[in-house]
Amino acid sequence: MIVNHPNRFLSIKWKLLIAVILILTLVGGVICTLAYQQLLNQQKMLLEAQRDKLAQSLSFSMSTAVEHSLQAAMQLGFVANAKGDDGAEGYQLLLSENWPDVQLYWDLKGFGLYQLNGERLAHAGEPHSQDDLQWLMQSEASYELTSRVVCVEDCVIQVLVPTLVNSKPHLFFFESALTEVISHFRTDKSIELAVLGAQSRGAEPGPLWGRHLYSISNRPSSFALLSHMAGSYSWQQISLGEGIYSYQGSHWAVWSFPLDKVENAPAIVVLMSLEQWQQMLSTFQLGMVGTLLVGLILAAGLVLLVAWSPVVSLARHASLLPLLADHDFGSVRTSLPRKPSWFPDEVDLIHLATRQLADNMQGMENEVDEYTHELERLAMLDTLTGLPNKAMLHHELQTAIACIASEEDCVVLMFLDLDEFKRINDTLGHIQGDELLKIVAARLTNSVREMDTVFRQGGDEFLILLRQVRDEQEVSNVIHRIFSALQHPVVLGSHKLIVTTSIGLAYCNTSQLRAEELIQHADLAMYQAKSAGRSNYRVFSEEMLHQANNRLMIEQSIGAAINEEQLVLFLQPIVELPSGRLRGFEALIRWFHPERGLIMPGDFIPDIEHSEAIIEVGNYVIRKASELVAQLKSAGWPELYIAVNLSAKHFLAPDLLNVVRQEVEAQQISAQSLLLEVTEESVIEQVEQAMAAMAALKALGVRIAIDDFGTGYSSLSYLKQLPFDLLKIDRCFTANVLDGEADAHIITTVIELAHNLGRQVVAEGIETQQQAECLSCQRCELGQGYYFSRPLDVASVFKVLQEIEETRLWPISQAPQPKLARQGS
Repeated sequence: MIVNHPNRFLSIKWKLLIAVILILTLVGGVICTLAYQQLLNQQKMLLEAQRDKLAQSLSFSMSTAVEHSLQAAMQLGFVANAKGDDGAEGYQLLLSENWPDVQLYWDLKGFGLYQLNGERLAHAGEPHSQDDLQWLMQSEASYELTSRVVCVEDCVIQVLVPTLVNSKPHLFFFESALTEVISHFRTDKSIELAVLGAQSRGAEPGPLWGRHLYSISNRPSSFALLSHMAGSYSWQQISLGEGIYSYQGSHWAVWSFPLDKVENAPAIVVLMSLEQWQQMLSTFQLGMVGTLLVGLILAAGLVLLVAWSPVVSLARHASLLPLLADHDFGSVRTSLPRKPSWFPDEVDLIHLATRQLADNMQGMENEVDEYTHELERLAMLDTLTGLPNKAMLHHELQTAIACIASEEDCVVLMFLDLDEFKRINDTLGHIQGDELLKIVAARLTNSVREMDTVFRQGGDEFLILLRQVRDEQEVSNVIHRIFSALQHPVVLGSHKLIVTTSIGLAYCNTSQLRAEELIQHADLAMYQAKSAGRSNYRVFSEEMLHQANNRLMIEQSIGAAINEEQLVLFLQPIVELPSGRLRGFEALIRWFHPERGLIMPGDFIPDIEHSEAIIEVGNYVIRKASELVAQLKSAGWPELYIAVNLSAKHFLAPDLLNVVRQEVEAQQISAQSLLLEVTEESVIEQVEQAMAAMAALKALGVRIAIDDFGTGYSSLSYLKQLPFDLLKIDRCFTANVLDGEADAHIITTVIELAHNLGRQVVAEGIETQQQAECLSCQRCELGQGYYFSRPLDVASVFKVLQEIEETRLWPISQAPQPKLARQGS
């Protein structure tokens, strides 16, 4: 056996190598990412610390400038006192004589002495604007040390210092350039500074956030960077100082610090280059990538070194495995190494397991060969009875059919099904049921000829193949022996049983018939025998096949008939005796088939009576009858009811109560307007279930009638327990009520029985006036039949109802007799 590599074959060493590389790459990527993220976080923390340091430095510089003005005020006071005149004139004289020295020493641009009302007493240097005087007037009320930064032509820091002149409160007004503050602030030469004025009010923002640039360090490069920042980011973003900004491939940290505490104050913008930090990050990234590549190369080499030998061994081992499929166990043993290595590994274990597998497979192959012949024999036998099974039946039957030489030579297949076996099996248990099947198999085997064969198909079904049958007497003899053998009681534990069977026979005198067809023919004949009662047999005929096909057609077509409303209700009136007053109708179904025309209920109801289709038809009739009751109610006939015939299967169906309830609620009718008719025989067969179903329907308000009373095995003990409302006398008794004395006595007895139970009686099949009068005399309350009317279509019924709306009496002589209805009820 040659095994080709698949098109997408990939050696395990390469798979292992790829897996290791992927894992290392993933782990290395995660580590690099975490380390890089740690560096970014560290950078962020350092930048935040730098920003805080700058903010503290600016605050310190501003405080120093204010402190400088306070010291200047104290020194000027001392000088004025030393000259012997500490009044306002003394200050003015001091300034006029020594202003250049005072200005140079204290780095002042302007000085003034003001009263608290704003009157200037002494002044030197830059003149004070009206805005300065307004600020002084606003600050004199607090009479505290006050400062501010003002930018007009350039930015200056102004300080108001409270003092006493001639023991009266006055204010010194100092004005200094901001240069000294900036010089103290800019301690790091890698930092560039720009001084911006307050934002212009009422005007559109300018190129630098609407602020005037008063000074900037390293103007050639810094101004372009500042303009780019102003064009790309808002002032709020710069004020928060949370980001790193990129400009022409370089990274910068940009912050702004207000120079005053007012809302729109001049500010210093700090531009800090991060080039060194970015170079460090790039160097770190290159180092990590290089380390990862070296690690991958080393890991790949190590994996190849370790995995190469085991992979080669596995490849050699893979070439040996196909030999097991070819059953070449000797070559497998000789090709495997006999001694393991000094340090065994998984490959050595595979070799050892393969050797053991070869030994075991060879042993198993020998055992399989031994069991195969036994299994072939058992495959054709039933394990319970020892009889040939279904598989053997097809083989033997096909062989027997092929051996038919002439029309005189015949093969007969008998299909046997035990009567009531399911009840026996459920009652006594499966173990006793199996014992019964063994006894029956033995009796059947003893009842046939030596050339015949008994088969068990399954369950309680047996088939007997009769070969070389020359005449029917041979078949009759076999049937007689079978019935005689089964008549002897069977003892199972403490139970003594008499077993009966139904037999279907199918004859075959041609070799053209298939085995499956002959089995089907015998099966159909068996079902006909079962329908005839216990211990019966029937011979297959073409009529049985026709009936089976017809039954199958009806079962397949009934669903479409319901959906397309091919089923139509005809109504036969039920009248009161002897008044003739209309009391209701019995709903009788007709099937108007699109191809076969009218199909009467007797031609299709028996074929579906034991299938689920009968429930579908019954539900359909209940729905249509409920709709007719609603129509009668709307037409002014609320007192009329409609009787619906139900099969035994439908009457005992668990969903019947819900179906009736839904239809009554949907049509908004009284449940008493529906009368459900069920035959006496179906009730007596399962009396407990029938009583439960009747009780549930009665609780809903539905009335119940026992139909065809007297035609089955009447049980008076059960009859008095059943909660029914009406008893219907079958037409076979009504037809002979005038001629047969026995039938008349039966009718009288039935009527008295019903009255004693508190029930009403309906007589079916009344065809003459004399029958109606006789039944009335015997106190039969209701009647129906051709004497009153044949079944009518709905349109004809409503036409008659319009004519008798006042009298409510059904018109016997004028009742329409449609030709369609005469075909049967």
